[in-house]
Amino acid sequence: MRRFAILPAAFSIAAALSGCDGGGGGVPTNGRLIDQVHPSQNYAQATEVQGLLAPANTLASGVIEAPEVSDYPQAIVDRLLASWTGSRPDARIWLTPDTAFTSDVSVGGAIFLNTGLIRYFHDAPEIQKEDALAFVLAHELSHILLGHTAAQRENKALKNGVFSAMKWGSMVGRFSAGSGATDAVSKAILSSMGAKAFLDTALFPSWSRGQEEEADALAVDLMARTGYSVSAATDVMDVLISSEDQDIARLAQAEAQKETSFTADSFTFRAKAGDEIDRAIVDALRAAAQQHPHARERRLALAAYLRQAYPVRAHVTLTRKPLQEWVKSAPVTNLLKGVDLLGEAASLIGQSQWGQARQVLAHVRQPAAGSAYYALMTYQVAMQTGQSASAQRLLATAAQRDDVTFPIAVAWGTALSAAGKTGEAEAYMEKEQKAMSNTGFLPYRIKNARQAKDGISSLKLSVICEGLGDDNLARQCSAMEKN
Repeated sequence: MRRFAILPAAFSIAAALSGCDGGGGGVPTNGRLIDQVHPSQNYAQATEVQGLLAPANTLASGVIEAPEVSDYPQAIVDRLLASWTGSRPDARIWLTPDTAFTSDVSVGGAIFLNTGLIRYFHDAPEIQKEDALAFVLAHELSHILLGHTAAQRENKALKNGVFSAMKWGSMVGRFSAGSGATDAVSKAILSSMGAKAFLDTALFPSWSRGQEEEADALAVDLMARTGYSVSAATDVMDVLISSEDQDIARLAQAEAQKETSFTADSFTFRAKAGDEIDRAIVDALRAAAQQHPHARERRLALAAYLRQAYPVRAHVTLTRKPLQEWVKSAPVTNLLKGVDLLGEAASLIGQSQWGQARQVLAHVRQPAAGSAYYALMTYQVAMQTGQSASAQRLLATAAQRDDVTFPIAVAWGTALSAAGKTGEAEAYMEKEQKAMSNTGFLPYRIKNARQAKDGISSLKLSVICEGLGDDNLARQCSAMEKN
């Protein structure tokens, strides 16, 4: 009976997923998307910086505020928006110290530009043209204009359900027919989600494939209206395909024999050695990911759209000089050097090489030295090298930053609780949880409630945590409740 009680949950989730593409009616097969989309009259904007920067502030790396670097891409965004006939959102550029050739946009409407993408433009002369960067920015801007950000929270909640259903399904197989059920159970779970629905919505981070293809189409429309060459979009796609191929190769090479795993967003599904049911699920997910290379499908869809929407293209001179001057400028090179040092320091901290990390951090200059990431690491190093008073001052200051990250906020809440200031700790963490929309604070709030011997609050927070449907979070909350 337990088997039939649990598996239908995956079916109901799949039904929801199949209808959750988030805004827009798809890429048109006749005409241009920009002429057929209905502009929003109002764009939801985060009221606090913490909300605007989510999910970048979930990571220790956070963002780096450097107007001397971001002003140039911001001017491109403003130029693209000027061609939009509807109301215009306040789409602002934020820099993130991430090595990937990607960008993203938050639910609150912030556009995150990775330093890895900037570095690629810096190092690759063949793509050093403003038109290519304009496509990257127009793509993220299009997610906002098409209303995709409004659907992102719902997609994220559905992904939680999908992964919970998968884990429950593997447990059902384990408790029912044993290893003989491996193939049947894994296939049932995967087919119940529906291959296309799962791949579109749950496999790839942040956006469904349909949303990505819509954003690509509107991006080239915005470029055409603004006077950029739409052909530059395919150059960016080629880089994405190459980057994706390298990621797949690295993943295959790094595959551990003792444990295999599949990761999407913040979820990791692991199969230990000898766990044939979970291994079958991971293998199926890996195969699906490799059979459906996302960037390649986007490239094909974009090529089809360009053929039908822009069969005849006016000659447009590619704009190279402004971008070349920008990527070689002192502010950009200083940023890239600083991010390299932050990465080196983070690696040393991960190895508990505190003295060496302190030496590396001493060489970090602005704008990287003004980041929350730098503040967090200087605090950690000070704590581990006998400078506790200095560390607490650094942490107290970092905790009040507008761009405070989740690790800093947790460290400050934990420090307040350890000092017996449990009421202050709860008020701070509750405020930051709401501002960041980050339920990851719940285990630490439970720990704080137990520190305060407040059983009622601890129980209340535990019930909320269990009801969210996130297995990993529920385990953390349970561990805090028991300890």
